[in-house]
Amino acid sequence: MENKINSFATSCYRIMLSIKRIDRVPNSTIYDMTKTKPLIQHVRLRQLNFLGHVLRMPEDEPVSLYALYVSPHGRRRLGRQPTSYLQYVQWLMGDGQITPRQLRQLAADRRNWRRLAVAYAAAERW
Repeated sequence: MENKINSFATSCYRIMLSIKRIDRVPNSTIYDMTKTKPLIQHVRLRQLNFLGHVLRMPEDEPVSLYALYVSPHGRRRLGRQPTSYLQYVQWLMGDGQITPRQLRQLAADRRNWRRLAVAYAAAERW
């Protein structure tokens, strides 16, 4: 999915700059010319910023309760996403062992969370 998002963005940049695929201009050059980054970095940053906003809400708010909820039993049905949102956030943060309570503590400090979000959004994860 990330490759599709990035390729769509770079194809749009190529159209705006009138660069054809035949010209064989690498994506890094396209990003330099447009002074942008891969679009998926913006998506990750927005996701982490929203998660921080939700985690700073009171714990009895429904959205705060279910932001990192993982069912304690059962398996996912066929066709469902293989990972939970908590697993996805742990992958984004680069540490599979971070707990929801630790995430809440990190999100409580707005400035620190913003710095972490920018750093983790820019990190390459493949």
